[in-house]
Amino acid sequence: MTLHHPVRVSNRDGFTSPAMVFRDSSDKPVTVSSTLAKDQDEHEEKGEKILLCKKCNAGIAKEIDRISRAGKHLHTFFNPAGVVYEIGCFRQASGCYAGGPLSKEFSWFADYSWQISFCASCSEHLGWFFSSSEDTFFGLIVNRLKEY
Repeated sequence: MTLHHPVRVSNRDGFTSPAMVFRDSSDKPVTVSSTLAKDQDEHEEKGEKILLCKKCNAGIAKEIDRISRAGKHLHTFFNPAGVVYEIGCFRQASGCYAGGPLSKEFSWFADYSWQISFCASCSEHLGWFFSSSEDTFFGLIVNRLKEY
């Protein structure tokens, strides 16, 4: 699939939200939210866990995509305003999109830049997308997710 820019998509209730749009090999558009919904069904059949946005119940990440960075999966950090976050690291988070400029200021991981990441369905702030010259991952705020 090839990645296209974020767009606004409508759900069945008529609400719009930002989502990443991909094109599959047939060049048909596929949104992240439709891809994750299909994933939820497949993983439910296999007994695998999906992490959902607590606000809107959209699929965000797969349990099997948990990774360790700086020696562990879970980290507790505070931002410059003193707000404390507990985040979990994930190889990918198909239900998120990253927004805003890349920044190296106050990065919690040495040599990584970050962008804020949002739920592709409801735009809730769910964490950060971290990138370096060799690696990328999502740091998701654990109390904004729930298991499915």
